[in-house]
Amino acid sequence: MLLAEDIFLVARLLIAVLCVFALVAAVRRWGSASAGLPQHRPLLMMLIVVLVIGIGLVIYDGWDNAVSRREQPLLLGSWLWLSFDAAVPLLAILSLRALQERDEAMRRLAEAAVTDPLTGLANRRGFREAALRALEECRRRDRPAAVLMFDIDRFKSVNDGHGHAAGDAVLQGMGAALHRAVRASDLVGRLGGEEFVVLCPDLDPAGAARVAERVRETLRAEVPHPAGGEAVITASVGVARVRAGILATALEAAIDAADRALYAAKEGGRDRVALAAD
Repeated sequence: MLLAEDIFLVARLLIAVLCVFALVAAVRRWGSASAGLPQHRPLLMMLIVVLVIGIGLVIYDGWDNAVSRREQPLLLGSWLWLSFDAAVPLLAILSLRALQERDEAMRRLAEAAVTDPLTGLANRRGFREAALRALEECRRRDRPAAVLMFDIDRFKSVNDGHGHAAGDAVLQGMGAALHRAVRASDLVGRLGGEEFVVLCPDLDPAGAARVAERVRETLRAEVPHPAGGEAVITASVGVARVRAGILATALEAAIDAADRALYAAKEGGRDRVALAAD
């Protein structure tokens, strides 16, 4: 067999391997959760059909040149079709990669919509969505839940006296302290400004207050005050039970009750935990 024919058959084999690789990737994507999106399915179906046909044509053309017309010289058209056939799996792979990059971009946008960019915690919308799911589970298992509202004491003086960069550092420290001090099952969010919220599933107000005390002590010990010296960062906390009723309404009512308890803690001297009255 001539050298050109050997090269032609090796090229056909490589194209077939590329087609199989792209087909497997397309089938796996079809079976993935993201492929369930309606806008993905027509393209994936088209890719799968084209790749199956491409594999068949590559095998047939290789057999035709190696067996049926082994003694005939290769024509220019055969090499042109070889280039066209190679483009099929390559375009399929590029299309699958573009789909993956699009999904990743959409995922990042979805995360940004529910995440506070400064602290990395859930924002108001993200906290509400996660909290409603957690409360649904608590309701299903007939378990209690409580809400904690945190407000950094005298935060305005930090911003006014040391600049917004120092204030941002304190907010980030507060977010980190919350992550370290709460339980793994607790949900943490930043509602805005210096206000933070925590949902404590499976805890009554007394148990949630112990979590709040742990956060308060962590904040004092681990988040430095920009003034240095003996100055410390403190927070006041309000605690309220999530009561029965429509979940969204019960959550908002608990946040309001915890917020009132928070201001009672501030009026009582700050740097303390106050429970909402039953």
